[in-house]
Amino acid sequence: MSDGQRVHMAPMKVAVIAASSRVRASLQALVEPNPALEFVGSAADAETLVDCLAGSLPDVIVTDIEPEASDALKALFEIGHAPPALVLLSDDPDGDWILDVLPADALAILPLNAMPAEIVMSIEAVAAGLCVLPPDILAKLLSGRKPSHEAASGEPFEALTLREIEVLAMLADGLGNKEIARQLDISDNTVKFHVSSIFGKLGATNRTEAVMLGMRRGFIMV
Repeated sequence: MSDGQRVHMAPMKVAVIAASSRVRASLQALVEPNPALEFVGSAADAETLVDCLAGSLPDVIVTDIEPEASDALKALFEIGHAPPALVLLSDDPDGDWILDVLPADALAILPLNAMPAEIVMSIEAVAAGLCVLPPDILAKLLSGRKPSHEAASGEPFEALTLREIEVLAMLADGLGNKEIARQLDISDNTVKFHVSSIFGKLGATNRTEAVMLGMRRGFIMV
């Protein structure tokens, strides 16, 4: 997209659910200085947040909600037709319980002691429709997730998004992350998330393999 064609994007609306007022204040302080994000409210639990937001839904929810409180979080996601993305801060990010409390299509799971930059970067990633997951959780999710398509051999695989196909085509052209970011007018970090997602969906371990698998499955033509 050329400079003259760039469209102004509204800030992503971010809400916080955390039992501790200190944690809520810290997360609010991370969001507010970022011009791409808009802090819209916080609460100690999902029900209170619903009342606070008066029926509207944020684009992203950041929460340290405990597993036993997951029903409240799921209820919040059932309010709207398009569920918000989720950034989950947990002291047990590798636990099996995670698989039962992930109602969002785009989500991030981070340890409670994650660095501020990691949290902000994860908010931006899930707002872009990406996932940020520990390797163990990703493997569990992929093993239990129904694939979108099947290859000619019958081997299941997941479909790529339109943006992922764009990135994959640029990988096939031999472009590096910085050049892809420049051409698509996105950040280097967003390109990294897209590349990681492509690798995960195609089962690739490097760029060359991703391009070969993408060609074999009809996502790109070279």
